[in-house]
Amino acid sequence: MRQLELADCYGHAGLSPDAANIPLRLEPFKTIAANLTRPQIMDAVRAYFGLPMHNDTGWLSDPISEADEAFSMVTNKNEIAILAMALIAHQIREEDDQFTALVFLVANAFGHRKAEVYPQFVEIIKAAANDLAISTRSSLDIKQIRAKTLNKDLGGSAEELVPQNDFPSFNRVLKEVNIDGHEMVKHLAQQMNTALSPMRSEVARLREETDMLWWLVGGESRLVEESYADMTPGRAAFLIGSELAKLSRTHLGPRAGTFLMNKALREGRTDKPSKIKIEAIPKLFTLEELSDVTPDSTISDVRDLCSVSNAISRASEVGSQTAWKKMYGNDGSLSETAAFSPSELANQSFREFLLLNALSS
Repeated sequence: MRQLELADCYGHAGLSPDAANIPLRLEPFKTIAANLTRPQIMDAVRAYFGLPMHNDTGWLSDPISEADEAFSMVTNKNEIAILAMALIAHQIREEDDQFTALVFLVANAFGHRKAEVYPQFVEIIKAAANDLAISTRSSLDIKQIRAKTLNKDLGGSAEELVPQNDFPSFNRVLKEVNIDGHEMVKHLAQQMNTALSPMRSEVARLREETDMLWWLVGGESRLVEESYADMTPGRAAFLIGSELAKLSRTHLGPRAGTFLMNKALREGRTDKPSKIKIEAIPKLFTLEELSDVTPDSTISDVRDLCSVSNAISRASEVGSQTAWKKMYGNDGSLSETAAFSPSELANQSFREFLLLNALSS
């Protein structure tokens, strides 16, 4: 990801460094960026897209107010979005944080949420997310195991180490041998752990790829035990995304995730599918199925961000495919009339369930 300093973010938002009092923001920004938690990251993403924050905003306002008494979360609302953009950029560039990129993509929802400042930033994060998905799966170097060398004081012959009938020297040598033996075992254990760690990661990656390929070859939903090819496109898209997310071991999933989902969606279909509105998604399932496909309780923390899975959750909660809209509307989710193509719906479902997995782990 290309570098975006705090001053750059203000510039992209059309504010000059002097007008924005950037010198009074630099130190507080460093303090905030160094101590970001996951709830704060999600609130930063909310602020960038103009959504209300869910948590106490003191983590953001207090350090800045201490340096600039004139700062206000109300009168400086536009600046909050700029600071949020800078924090997101810092977290992804400096920390290689997949979680931040994932929350951002979920909130953007394929352009259904518009940025408060510098819309081009969305494309920057999309590109950075692709890079992160690739870099975290690159092959790791297998390190060689190196044995610890013998203590130089123990390198002589038996006669040199212990003169004849010199029992104090003999006792000293035994103690040194014991200490050196313990050090060698400790060193060897550390070396083996260092060598095995990338191998364990590689095995986990290969197992994930195998599971995903078998899932793709099978072409059948494990939740409703029905072939994707026999489903309507919207029903298949939601299930394909949510079920692939369960097989992923990283926050962003594999770089080929979109290809796998599109491949599963195309199987057995020839007609060009139309877009699916959020309000139509719960109707794709029976009431019994809704309880099977609904996300777990983690959704309560991100109902505003995870609009697709929230629609399923609210419909299951009220036990109706149509009477859920009032509760849904109060959650701050996307408009129920927002529509996705099957490919977009699969990807949005995939990302939302990846986020829910990350929050529950």
